[in-house]
Amino acid sequence: DAPHPPPNPIATAGVSADQAVANYVRNTAFFDGKALDGERRKWKRRKYAANQGDQVAAKVTRTDENGSWILAHVLRFYPDSETYDVQDEDDTSKLIRLPWNYVMRLSTGTEGWFEKGARVMAIFPETTSFYRAVVSKHPVWTDLQEGKPRVKEVILKFEDDEDQDGKTPHRRVPSRYVIPLPQRYFYEDDDDVDLTAPNSNAGL
Repeated sequence: DAPHPPPNPIATAGVSADQAVANYVRNTAFFDGKALDGERRKWKRRKYAANQGDQVAAKVTRTDENGSWILAHVLRFYPDSETYDVQDEDDTSKLIRLPWNYVMRLSTGTEGWFEKGARVMAIFPETTSFYRAVVSKHPVWTDLQEGKPRVKEVILKFEDDEDQDGKTPHRRVPSRYVIPLPQRYFYEDDDDVDLTAPNSNAGL
């Protein structure tokens, strides 16, 4: 019998059109067992690098403590060394040079990390520092432009933000300033591909 054609992704019940297409591509793609090499990864990072003048989140300490990521803007990106020159939004007298994985682009409001329960980083109200938080209420998606759903603001509960009664308040933050945790932002699909050959004696 002739092979059956794959199902129409748009007709998949209960799945958004974008997700259905992504699932279709994933399910029908051919993988040859070769992960991206170093040069190809560098090309991807250059392609999606923040542009001059962009507001970004920038990590300015060596630790992962709350507040180690701040709001900054890009002065320049150096493709060869994959480094950025940025300035702190609160102190434009200082130029800070950072590696590519210390700079994250801000949200557009259309991303999928706003769902209730998601762990994120967000600017704490009335500051320019990012703190870890959890999305505490389902976001409201609105069709603002070009037919693309967007979220205007996200309701969060920040870490270590308990009041005197031990309760953590809900806080509203513009979606632009809500970003994924670094390990999710810099994740690459091929990082978790197991390239060990079957029946390998590795580790024996």
